Amino acid sequence: MKKTMGLVSTLMLSAVMFTGCQNMTPSDQRIGAAALGGAVGGGVGNHVGGGLGAGVGAAAGAGVGANAKGGSSNSTTSSAIGAGIGSVIGKSIFGGDSGAAIGGAIGGGAGAAIQEKKK
Repeated sequence: MKKTMGLVSTLMLSAVMFTGCQNMTPSDQRIGAAALGGAVGGGVGNHVGGGLGAGVGAAAGAGVGANAKGGSSNSTTSSAIGAGIGSVIGKSIFGGDSGAAIGGAIGGGAGAAIQEKKK
């Protein structure tokens, strides 16, 4: 039941983020895409490969998300590093796939936001 609730909440968050993207600036879209990629990658990576899978999956997801929205190489790298670290920390704090997804989303969004503010 706990895994199901975590998955449902992650999917609901994703739907809300996609709905809000229409009115967002391009910078906000890159941050949102990195957060979404980090969440999905962290959750799936943790399910498939445990803690290491969570870090790798979140980093790959956030990097792809930021790059798909036209992020710079610095923004892509920072979001990937933030999501990977955040996913591992989220898994250790909250536990499971949902913890890895939450950490990946926070880390990926933070990494992208830091680089977007530098522009």
